[in-house]
Formats: sequence, structure tokens, C-alpha cells
Amino acid sequence: MRVFRIALQQFGATAKDAFSGQSGFWADGRWHTRARYLDYAAESRSLATLERLVHYKRFNCLAPHVIYEVDVPDSEIDIVPAFPKGWDGDDLLPAAQSIGDTWFNKATSPALRVPSAVTPGEHNLLLNARHSAWSWSWVISGPTPFHFDARLAALIGNSPSP
Repeated sequence: MRVFRIALQQFGATAKDAFSGQSGFWADGRWHTRARYLDYAAESRSLATLERLVHYKRFNCLAPHVIYEVDVPDSEIDIVPAFPKGWDGDDLLPAAQSIGDTWFNKATSPALRVPSAVTPGEHNLLLNARHSAWSWSWVISGPTPFHFDARLAALIGNSPSP
């Protein structure tokens, strides 16, 4: 599965920085609770953009960003078979977070495929680059400079002052 990860340049200067798991360690996510070294990636560039923009209050979308492209073998991806009711709500749901926490704690694979709440029908991967089956050869490009279209920044109220 080909996935894309957008990161602030200061945290993604190298692949080892971008996939350090620090983002998952310091903050809760839809599919995990903090203190787990993992990162999120999206199945398309456009989904990665949207997933990043929904968190605009935590970063400045006008700051320098980079994008990485990763090819994770299907054999290394666990798939969540069922989701708790309300997993896609505005608030984080402990039942959904326990899915990612359990996957991370069991360490059955370096990647977990989960649905996107931002774009129904599309998916993200939780990535654990510290897993023994992870291969840095899966990172096929990056860091490549990434810029959000100024019209998107204006939509979320994060555009430069005139």
C-alpha cells in the first residue's frame, strides 16, 4: 500500500525524524492514546493534505512542510475488521483508541490500516517504524518540500495578513 506523510520540515528533515513516532508519543490520536511511538500516513496525497489541515490549530500550515512517500507491503499491514459506533465523531472515542493501542502493544505488524474520518471510504495507516519488521527501504521518496495551496490556508483562516 502506497501512503503519504506530511510533516513540518523541522520534524521531518530526515525519514528517521518523520517516522520517529514522536507525534504519537506526545499526542492522542483517533486510533491511539499518547505514549506510543507511531505516526499516521494517508493513502493519497490529497487525503494526507486534508488529514493535516483538520489539525491546523496544532500547527501553522504556512510553515515549511515536507512530504514522504512510503510503500508498505500488504503482508505487513494489519486491517481492523470492525469499528465501534461513533469512531468517526468529532471527539476522540476511547473504544477506537483502544484498537490502535492493542495493535501497538501486541506488535503483530509495523502498520495498521484504519478508515479516515475526514474522507469516508479512504484509509490511513498507523506506522510503527520501531517494529522489527519495518524496513527503511519502504520510504521511497522524501523529504520533498510541500506547500499548502494558499486558497486552503484562507479557508481555514490561516493565511498571511494582507
